[in-house]
Amino acid sequence: MKDKRSKLQIYYDVISAILLEKQIHPEISKTRIQQRCNTSYDKLIKYIDEMQEKGLLKNSENLKLTESGNRFFTDYSRVNNMIDEITERLV
Repeated sequence: MKDKRSKLQIYYDVISAILLEKQIHPEISKTRIQQRCNTSYDKLIKYIDEMQEKGLLKNSENLKLTESGNRFFTDYSRVNNMIDEITERLV
């Protein structure tokens, strides 16, 4: 059984998927983001709306990260790396 992801982890997964899709395709498809994030389409739309309210994304014609979204991604990545390093020392 998989662990339930936190809302912050899902935000991170959505941003990661957007960044990856941006490298591959000129237009970002919400369906491809949904598949990469392994969530339902309805939930993805809810998360995108929340992320817009928090200033992490802009959802005009295409999903775009704001500066706050980029900062969140960088900070969350840094924290994940620190947790991985600590975990490795304990094993």
